[in-house]
Amino acid sequence: MTDLPPNELSSPASSPALRPPAPPRPRRALRYAAWGLGGTALLLGASAAALTWWLPGWLAPRIEQMGSEALGTPVKLARIELQPLALAARIEGLRIGPEAAPLFQLAEASVELSAQSLWQRLPVVSRLTLRAPELWIQRGETGPYNVQPVLDHLRGWQAKQPPSPPSAEPARYALHNLRLEGGRIHYLDAPLGQRHEVQALTIGLPFLSNLPSDVAIDVQPQLDATVDGSTLRLGGQARPFAAQHPATLALRWQGLPLAPLASLLKAALPPEQAIDLQQGTLDSDLQIAFETRPAPQPPRLQVTGRLALHGLQAQAAPLDSRLRWQALTLDGLDLAPLEQRYAVKTVQIDGLDGELTLCGAKSATAAAPPPAVQATPAAAAASAAPAAPARAPLVALIDTLRCVACRVAVTDRSVQPATRIELQQTELTLSKLSADLGQPIGVTLQTRLATSAGSQTPAIGQLDLQGQVRARPLDVQATLKLAGIDLRVAQPYLAPQLNLVLAGGQLDAEGRLELAQPADAPKAPLAAHYAGRLAVGGLRTLDSVNGADFVAWQRLGFDGLDLAWQANALKANLGRIGLNGLNARLILHPDGHLNVADIARRSPQAAPQSITTPRTAAAKAAPAASTPVATSAAASPHQIRWQAIALRDGAVHFSDTFIKPNYSARLTRLQGSVSALSSSTPQPADVKIAGALDDGAPLSIGGRIHPLGARLFTDIEASARGIALTRLSTYAERYAGYAIEKGSLSVKLQYKIDQGRLEAQNQLFLDQLTFGNPVESAEATKLPVLLAVSLLKNRRGEIDLHLPVAGTLDDPQFSVGGIVWKLLLNLLEKAVTAPFALLMGGDSGETAQIDFAPGSAELSPAARERLDALAAKLTDRPGLKLEATGHADAQRDGAALQASTNRPAAAAASAPTPARAGSAAAPTVPTADIAPALQALADRRADAVMAHLGATLPPERILITRSVVDATTAPAAADTAASAVGPGSTVQFKLR
Repeated sequence: MTDLPPNELSSPASSPALRPPAPPRPRRALRYAAWGLGGTALLLGASAAALTWWLPGWLAPRIEQMGSEALGTPVKLARIELQPLALAARIEGLRIGPEAAPLFQLAEASVELSAQSLWQRLPVVSRLTLRAPELWIQRGETGPYNVQPVLDHLRGWQAKQPPSPPSAEPARYALHNLRLEGGRIHYLDAPLGQRHEVQALTIGLPFLSNLPSDVAIDVQPQLDATVDGSTLRLGGQARPFAAQHPATLALRWQGLPLAPLASLLKAALPPEQAIDLQQGTLDSDLQIAFETRPAPQPPRLQVTGRLALHGLQAQAAPLDSRLRWQALTLDGLDLAPLEQRYAVKTVQIDGLDGELTLCGAKSATAAAPPPAVQATPAAAAASAAPAAPARAPLVALIDTLRCVACRVAVTDRSVQPATRIELQQTELTLSKLSADLGQPIGVTLQTRLATSAGSQTPAIGQLDLQGQVRARPLDVQATLKLAGIDLRVAQPYLAPQLNLVLAGGQLDAEGRLELAQPADAPKAPLAAHYAGRLAVGGLRTLDSVNGADFVAWQRLGFDGLDLAWQANALKANLGRIGLNGLNARLILHPDGHLNVADIARRSPQAAPQSITTPRTAAAKAAPAASTPVATSAAASPHQIRWQAIALRDGAVHFSDTFIKPNYSARLTRLQGSVSALSSSTPQPADVKIAGALDDGAPLSIGGRIHPLGARLFTDIEASARGIALTRLSTYAERYAGYAIEKGSLSVKLQYKIDQGRLEAQNQLFLDQLTFGNPVESAEATKLPVLLAVSLLKNRRGEIDLHLPVAGTLDDPQFSVGGIVWKLLLNLLEKAVTAPFALLMGGDSGETAQIDFAPGSAELSPAARERLDALAAKLTDRPGLKLEATGHADAQRDGAALQASTNRPAAAAASAPTPARAGSAAAPTVPTADIAPALQALADRRADAVMAHLGATLPPERILITRSVVDATTAPAAADTAASAVGPGSTVQFKLR
């Protein structure tokens, strides 16, 4: 029961009939309420006044003291403003660090709490604003960062604080309208000499809450800043307190300078890989998405968008390389690094300009092998630990990569002189680049190829390539076009291997190139195939010793070329071969090998040797190890064929030092053709070649040849007419001892080689060969050269020689040149030993004398016949003169003369048979008594021969020498066989 005021209990009005009216009671309650409200307002006002004017002054020094103790550096706060009724607060002039070197400054920070904070009993911030924050980060020359002592002190201070009691629930909060304005960051790195400035930093976060009712609401942060003059903008959305924390970030950064980052890049890379990033800017427009996923799936991190690098210029000092470009653009990025998946739709490089220099010696750092790693117990334990889950396989794909208006130059200083290869105005497109090396890559390349070696002026060629390339196993399918590629750039690489200098040459090609590595045999030889055309024009090679011309041509072309190399076997269809403007130096050395065999050096360390200088016999190269000659050729795994060969305007300077005397000739104006030929068929090719010797004497070569078969087959006839012998005068002076005044030579050679057997006919026709004055020469033959020529030369001044040669090529001692020279020497020797046999064309020397009957000076019919034949030969050899010497035998002719003097007249009708020389019945007549008669007999015999030959030959061509009476004669047996043996009763002849 409620107590009532006494006046009310005793009042008559307590009865219902006498109760007073109700209004006085509400007025009293209102008065009480007014007093209560007034008191509360007064209390609140007093509290607000205290919080507004007194509390900030009380808090400021305590905040400074607590901050200084926690951070270990001065903390100053200029002003604190509190608005309790508005649930708002503001601070101004916050500084952390010494005044001379502050670490952080904040011009103003303001916060407004929502009234919800009162009944939800948690911070609900309706607005938080930070204005003009400024941060200084510095690193000294030797010391740590300037903030490092503060961080260390803060960690130590936190460690001393009593731990907070654990809470089952996380601290809840809700933040609205978070904003940072006008921020600045100063970064100075003294060791790297780098300074970076972040200005106009603005960060906005409209909402952030971990209240259970708000976890599904997207947070949309935003950041804007100017970093070293470039514009950076970040935006996105996230649900940081949702179960999978999904978040997306939009990153836009325009004109980020890369040069200030060069020192960071140098610090991050080892010295041997240091890169000097000199200039360039980065533009980015990226979308970054992140989301956690239930185990064991990795979180999802995906980056999409676009990146561009402009005006990049970098240099790698260890590699002596430089790289720059106008723009590098990556469009259609789709990267998921945690899933090992990377995809780019388009990569385009504009204006690439690269320089790379190769040096011979590698740096010691690069060349040193990595140090061996010693096993430690910790490492052993780690190796025994369970293996980490296998990472996802790498999946990387670039749909299209383009290089537009690019230039790449490579200078190789490892050779002397240094070479330079430069790709100019390059247009390169690669499609479907993948981390899967088994996938094909499309390639399209168009470029100008500039090459030079040393101080050469760069030569410009063209390279076009289009096709597909697969890395594993290697497979190339491409169409190739080369135009005007200068071959001189290869000379520094060839110099240690060859005795020639590549002084000129251009390569042209157009066809299809295929390279393949067998998938089931990765170590098997690479298979290659090329089909199309190929030509080398303007080739010029020189002797590396004396600089003389070796081989040159205007153009060597292969049309319809089809080359295949597989399993170490060549299958070549050379197509239609055209050789124009050949000019070659060909030498057959004394040891029988051609100078073309000396093109390659025996070793790179071997001294160079001349390939255009003929060698003497004393300068023969060391013979190669002898190899047994095979009686039958093994089948070659190579197959070679051609459709036709055409030769135009060729010239060959040939020297043969194998034969004696040595021979040289220039074959010029060579024209001709060779028909189709294949190594797999026995049908030989037809050969037709015409030319001239020294631009004068016509030369022709014709027949059939098969050099590609198991055994060489040749059936060739070659002829040359009207070769001026005066060109050979040098050789005649050296080996014959006479100069050649005039004359011409015609040659007809027939060579047939079949199954290793050679049959050859060498016909030499010399016209009007005339020797001049003798010349002193130590190498000249002692044989009667002039006499041999006179014996061979007919009355028309012609010499016609037939020199057959036969033999087997399987005989290592067989030599065509040696046989021909031996035949010529035999002719000269025969001029001495049997001149009349050489004159008359037989092997007998009986024409060298005329036999007479003992005691007689009359010519027998046989003698007259022989003298007529001799006269006919001498008539056809006007250069010859005949010496005739009459002979009488003292015994044989003396006996006949004495018998005819002492014969009785009665027995005159039956003349006795002359006694035989040496017969016992023959009378002995003293030589002194018969000598005049014998001398007269010898004279009459010479006169009889003179008279008979004089009817045919001019008298001046017959010389009668002093007659001779021989005191002895040959045995009787010789007389029965033929009286030609020994002087005896004869007239002896000599040729002059």
